[in-house]
Amino acid sequence: MKKALGVSVPLLFLAACASNPAPSVPAPLNPVGYFEFATDIEGESVTGSLEIRQAEGGGYTGTLTASAAPEPLPIRSVTVEGQTLTVVADTPDGPVTAVLTFTGDTFTGPWSYAGMSGTMAGKRIR
Repeated sequence: MKKALGVSVPLLFLAACASNPAPSVPAPLNPVGYFEFATDIEGESVTGSLEIRQAEGGGYTGTLTASAAPEPLPIRSVTVEGQTLTVVADTPDGPVTAVLTFTGDTFTGPWSYAGMSGTMAGKRIR
């Protein structure tokens, strides 16, 4: 009887584990697309967009457009870590960096630029 119990307990444990699979991890975020966002800069509402494209030879390129900027800003780098997208765009006064965490097609995250910082929120449009 002891031998049967010693074998059946591990088998029951393995069966329970097999019937309760680990939660699925979402695929890494695809950064290619068009995204709209809103934020505040020194009390002023600012809206804008990110357009990220696949670059020839690998990597990504694109532009950041904001209602507070006179012209579109070139994106210097794009990195993806799980569901987090980090974008760095160049301005005449230095880089602007946004670290955006996605849940589905929506995102939120901090940005920083020239000693200022804030939080932006938005969504993938396409």
